[in-house]
Amino acid sequence: MEQPKRFTREGNVYKMKPQYGFSIIAIALALGLAYLGFHIKSPAVVWIFLALAVIFILSAFTKSLVVDMDKKVINAKMALIKPAYTIPIEDIQHFELYSLRTNFITTNTTLNVYFLKDGKEKSASLAQGITKRAMQNILNDIEEIIGADEYSR
Repeated sequence: MEQPKRFTREGNVYKMKPQYGFSIIAIALALGLAYLGFHIKSPAVVWIFLALAVIFILSAFTKSLVVDMDKKVINAKMALIKPAYTIPIEDIQHFELYSLRTNFITTNTTLNVYFLKDGKEKSASLAQGITKRAMQNILNDIEEIIGADEYSR
């Protein structure tokens, strides 16, 4: 198996390379609105959007997606406040790409995984971005990693 494009390999552990595109847009928007608040002389607007920008920056650096083929699990952390979660690969039912469109413009695309936990189907987000192609490429890499391990057995 060749090296997946969006993951770095350390033994049998694959870590997703940072994806900052969506975060940069959210941070720039928050900073732009803070600047607008400065110009209209509204300190509340400035402080609210500066705080949001800081939260977006912290969130961008805490996101992670790790496919551990030694332990046969996927570890993911998508948000600053939500805890990290571990999904056993054998419990995965399927993946889903979900695109949110507003007036024919794609505003958000999320890669979700559906898995069984205690006999019930649960879902979790693995990655988020703007384009469906980027999320499809991440999904292809994950399926290639999992498929290569099953093939090698």
